[in-house]
Amino acid sequence: LKIAETLEISDSLTMEGTKTPGALLELVECRPVPAIIKGDEDALGGAFDLFWSIHLHSVENANPTKNELQCIKNETRRVFREIFNSEVGIPVTFIACTLRRRTRERWA
Repeated sequence: LKIAETLEISDSLTMEGTKTPGALLELVECRPVPAIIKGDEDALGGAFDLFWSIHLHSVENANPTKNELQCIKNETRRVFREIFNSEVGIPVTFIACTLRRRTRERWA
């Protein structure tokens, strides 16, 4: 992970020239963490809202009318709640990353 590896920063004293700090962080590990999210209707509603916000742009590209868009959203919500309910839950995968500050001289 080469965050800020090529970031140019002006010399703060002279405001001339630039320095490159180099990679500030190193990626140590990155792994998927599967989980099942269960909860009340608020939790499922929040999950649907996230789902809808991810897919809304694709639906809008088909140029539906406002009424059609609302019908699509309502039907999608119905199917979403049929598949994912408070008893079954919603399977998700989180990505857990471990980063470490790089040990090196500053501005090396």
